[in-house]
Amino acid sequence: MKKILLLATLVMMAVAQATGQNAVGDWRIHTSYVGNNVTAVADTREWVYYLAGGNLFRLDKETAENEALSIMNDLSDMLISQLYYNTGRNYVVVVYSNANIDVIQADGSVVNMPEIKDAVMTSGKTINDVTFADGVMYVATDFGYVVIDDHKFVVKESHIYREKLTSVARVGDKLLISTPTAFYYGDAEAYHEQLSSFTLVPQLSEAKMVPIDNANFFYITGWTYVAHMTQRDDGTSRFGFDRLSVNKATQVQSTAGGWLLNLPGQGESFITNAAGQVVDTLKVPGEIVSSHPDAGGTYWAAGPKGLHTLGSDSYYLPNSVTFATPFWMTYNKSSDLLYVSSPGPNAFFSDEKATYINTYDGMKWQDVTPEGAPTSGSYWIEFMPDDASTYFLGTWRKGLLKVVDGKIAMTYDESNSPLLKRYAMHPITSIDRNGNLWVVQSLENPEHPVMVLPAAKTKLATTTAQDWILPEIKDMSTGHTQRACFLSTRHSNYDIKIFTDGDFKMPIVLWNSNGGLSTNPDYRSYSRLTDQDGLAVSWTNVMTLEEDLNGLVWMGTTEGIVSFNPAQAFSSDFRVNHIKVPRNDGTGMADYLLDGIQVNDIAVDGANRKWIATQTSGLFLVSADGSQVIARFNTTNSPLASNTVYQVCCNQGSNSVYVTTPAGLYEYFSDSSPAEPNYDNIYAYPNPVRPEYGGNVTITGMMEGTLVKIADASGNVIRQLKSTGGMATWDCCDQSGERVPTGVYMVLCSQSASNGKAAVTKIAVIN
Repeated sequence: MKKILLLATLVMMAVAQATGQNAVGDWRIHTSYVGNNVTAVADTREWVYYLAGGNLFRLDKETAENEALSIMNDLSDMLISQLYYNTGRNYVVVVYSNANIDVIQADGSVVNMPEIKDAVMTSGKTINDVTFADGVMYVATDFGYVVIDDHKFVVKESHIYREKLTSVARVGDKLLISTPTAFYYGDAEAYHEQLSSFTLVPQLSEAKMVPIDNANFFYITGWTYVAHMTQRDDGTSRFGFDRLSVNKATQVQSTAGGWLLNLPGQGESFITNAAGQVVDTLKVPGEIVSSHPDAGGTYWAAGPKGLHTLGSDSYYLPNSVTFATPFWMTYNKSSDLLYVSSPGPNAFFSDEKATYINTYDGMKWQDVTPEGAPTSGSYWIEFMPDDASTYFLGTWRKGLLKVVDGKIAMTYDESNSPLLKRYAMHPITSIDRNGNLWVVQSLENPEHPVMVLPAAKTKLATTTAQDWILPEIKDMSTGHTQRACFLSTRHSNYDIKIFTDGDFKMPIVLWNSNGGLSTNPDYRSYSRLTDQDGLAVSWTNVMTLEEDLNGLVWMGTTEGIVSFNPAQAFSSDFRVNHIKVPRNDGTGMADYLLDGIQVNDIAVDGANRKWIATQTSGLFLVSADGSQVIARFNTTNSPLASNTVYQVCCNQGSNSVYVTTPAGLYEYFSDSSPAEPNYDNIYAYPNPVRPEYGGNVTITGMMEGTLVKIADASGNVIRQLKSTGGMATWDCCDQSGERVPTGVYMVLCSQSASNGKAAVTKIAVIN
């Protein structure tokens, strides 16, 4: 009877629990599909691969599954530079910017070839081209070329010339070599110790070469040619050229009966016969095309709308970010959406990037860029506290945008506000707890750099400059605002604004609104601060300001991080906390938190812990008071492809932590989620825990400070845990560290405070 009940319980729990949950400690890479930057398409027998903006995607032609490939599933590295397809052997070569190579075989398995990447040499190792011959592939690099056996996928030869080769190809019995300044040929069967052992061809230089047959090849410079190689009576070779196009072919591949050349510069693709003579032209503006020799005339094309077969209006669009540079992030708790947008000129980007805005609901990405969004870049998004459909967006040149239901409802500029335009505009915004819209324009508007639109008037369809209030804050910097930080406190009893334009050694300015909109608020300006030990704290640039759940403000600079109570800034003895991390080595000594490390951004999770993005050292997680470094993530212990982290954002409704980097956007599933007001939504996952699962069980939906007791079927408590925010994790071990036996375990949750609230859930463990 007990076995029957246990089995029934396991079945019921398996059906009841949601699927697809990510375990604590998991990472997810959110790739960008930039459809106007497709550089390669490879139609293989089983899949269609397409490369866009350095990200690789794959469509299964049988199941129509469209997926992004990354280090999290099939690939060995990040930052892809190019893709090559060997039609005859049916494998795809993925080349990375760090000279790593993956070979994706016909069955989808991946062979990693890190030999070039791992080679120790003083010259560069960048891979410039890959061509194929019978049984081998030739890899042209910045130091010479490498020959790879494409049956065993091992390096067969390495030719180190300490000179950049742009292309190497075998045509008949000759090996052809191109450099930025010269062109050579030589006996393909000989081992050439030096580049000088090849024969120089005068007046020819940098080109990409693709063999056609034993005597002909495509010769691609800024123009595209078919080259013919013949032999003179003296044994030397002669080269003749027929021009195909004054545009450069970016991808050349064999297809049924001949060759397919993509010419994006003229919006066309050429179909040639076996000799390279053009027999047909495809009009494909903005797309790259591929067709396998066995495809029966079907052409696959990828471009701005996604991947499709030519002639079809049905597109496969990856579930991805839709622009190349995700940077700003704002979590809108009211709508449970992450907003991600592109940057304007700031501390990290000097160019003016077009404004793009995407949302993410935990499953699906959506492009919500308003029609008419500026092409000159923008700042962070500020949502109204009582209206999830309205946000404000400061722009570099176009003033301040009010966006309602995804459409630009109003532009605030010199015509209807105190904003001025002398060079650009770049208004920096912050919305306070009462919905008042504060704007700082320190460079353009030195007379009245601070302005505020009362909450009631933010809802008006039209405004005038007289609708705005102009507080007198005379010590505002008049520097640039590309680096600006602006914060309105929301987690304390004080209504304080804090601003810095972030320029070289510029001050932070605080003013106290006292819940109103006075034209003469009490304000303070600090160019340096004093810490708890009476020592001076100074900075080169302030990079970020963030308020935690206790109302303390954390300030990240180019030299590290400090925290302070903003209300104390108005006292005569204002001190900041220069946070110390004990060494715990018996010396009683401590080190300043991230001393000397540039802090780019700070986010606060549901347990009031701090996630810290740095310029050179990756991502840090520290305790609520900063005295303990809980975790550090960088290129050596995580999927992060860069130790530069621009921004970090915590999902206020879950345990997701998002970061933007030069390599794109990542999501980490932490061990903390926001605490719940009750135990109505408590659950555990994965549930049941199957034998093949080796991670931790996550228990979530708990109240703050929950004591978690795990008991066996006899009621014996085998483990006690404490929640972090609203979450706890269990490794399926008892108090002694031994794996628990198969069974159903009771999870008893109660607050340590004596409020009488408690809950019970169950976890099934199968060994």
